[in-house]
Amino acid sequence: MEQNNNGGFNQFAVGLVVGAILGVLYAPKEGKESRQALKELLKVWEEKAGEITGEVKEKVVDVREAAQPIINEIRPIVQEKVSQAAELIEPIAQDVAKETEEKMAEVVDPVIERAKAELNQTVEQVRQEIRENIQKPHPKFFRGV
Repeated sequence: MEQNNNGGFNQFAVGLVVGAILGVLYAPKEGKESRQALKELLKVWEEKAGEITGEVKEKVVDVREAAQPIINEIRPIVQEKVSQAAELIEPIAQDVAKETEEKMAEVVDPVIERAKAELNQTVEQVRQEIRENIQKPHPKFFRGV
């Protein structure tokens, strides 16, 4: 099993830079000399960082160029496998959709029928109450209106 030790290297590099800076700052030199030494040290590290950045960019380009033929070769195979998977999944998805629709109908239809029956019963009760109210004798002051 390959171990990735980039974290250890990064910690080492940071420690090295911090140690160098502290060494320059606490060296028994005058402030002007310490600042000059620190500037030179930072310039060296900046150049090193630029070199490393350039090398990394080159490696990325190399890897990309090396991987492109492999990607081009694999792409049709992956697309074919995706198409095959879609063909296999489609009937299953249709079956699941049909079963879901049936199950929903089993649950929802009785509720709708019950709601319709209750609504019809309520409407009939309201109609009956209206009929009864219409047939009731009204006080005399309503008769001429």
